Amino acid sequence: MLFRFPPVSVDARDTSFLAMDTATYAKYKQVNRVGKRTVFLTEHTLVFTISGTKLLHLPGRVLAVEPNSVVLLKRGIYIMAEYVEEGLDFQALMLFLPVRLIREFALRQEREFALPRQSGDSPCVVLPSNELLDSFREQYRHYFGKALPDMEQLLSVKLQELLLLLLATEQRDQVIAFLRSVLREEPEDLAYIVRTHLFQPLKLEELATLSNRSLATFKRDFLRHYQCSPRQWINRHRLQHARMLLQRTDQQVSAIALSCGFESTSHFIRIFRKEFGSTPQALRAEKAIS
Repeated sequence: MLFRFPPVSVDARDTSFLAMDTATYAKYKQVNRVGKRTVFLTEHTLVFTISGTKLLHLPGRVLAVEPNSVVLLKRGIYIMAEYVEEGLDFQALMLFLPVRLIREFALRQEREFALPRQSGDSPCVVLPSNELLDSFREQYRHYFGKALPDMEQLLSVKLQELLLLLLATEQRDQVIAFLRSVLREEPEDLAYIVRTHLFQPLKLEELATLSNRSLATFKRDFLRHYQCSPRQWINRHRLQHARMLLQRTDQQVSAIALSCGFESTSHFIRIFRKEFGSTPQALRAEKAIS
C-alpha cells in the first residue's frame, strides 16, 4: 500500500497534524513498533528527529534518520520507511514546505538566489541540528492543538524563520541548492515524469504537480505529445505490463494489480477484460493450456 504524505485530506480530529484550510503544515510522528511502509511525498518536507531511529530507503541510498539531525526531502520521491528494533520509540516533527512560501522567501533573499546555480539536484539534504534549530523545533511543537488568531499567517512567518536558520548553518550552500531546485519554473520533461511514476498509483493532479504544470496544462501537453489522454495511455501501458507478468510469473492477480499501479483489484480486472477481451484468470488459464 502506498501512503501519501501529507495525505490529500486530514481528519480535523487528528491532533498529530497541524493543518489549516489551505495547507497541511506539520505532523508530529510517533512509532513504537517495527515495520515498513512505502511513502510518496506530496510536499517538500523537513524532518526533525527527536528520538529513535528509522531507515529511509531512497533510490541508490539508505539514510539513517537519527536524533540531532535535520533532513530535507523533495516532493515526488518514493521512500521505503523502515522502523527498526534498535530505534523504537521513534518521534519526529515533520514540517511541510509549500512552494509558494519558499518562493516568497527566495524573493526576500534575492541576492542569494541570484548567484550562479550549482550542478546537481539531490532529492535530499542531511545536516546536523544545532541549539537554534532545536529551540525552533521545541517551540513549534507548542502550536499543535492551538486555535490562535491568524494562525496561518503565524505559521508562514515561522517557516521564514526556519529557512533563515538553515541558511545560517555550515550547510548553507546545500540548502540554497535544494531550494533553488524546488523553485525551478520550467516544466519537467513530460515523458520522464510519466514513465518514472508509471507503476505508482498517483492521481493525474499529482503527476501534473510533479511536472510543474497545472492539471489543464498537463492534459493539454500530454495529448499533444502522445495523441491520447493521460489516463488512456497510462492504463494501456500498465495493462500491457500486467499481461506480461500474468504470462511469465506465478504472482497472484491482486499482487500484479498492485505492482502495476492499481490499488483496486476489481477495477484492474474490469479494465483488463475491456482491453484484452478476457479476465486475468482466463488469460492465465489459456496460457497454461497452450
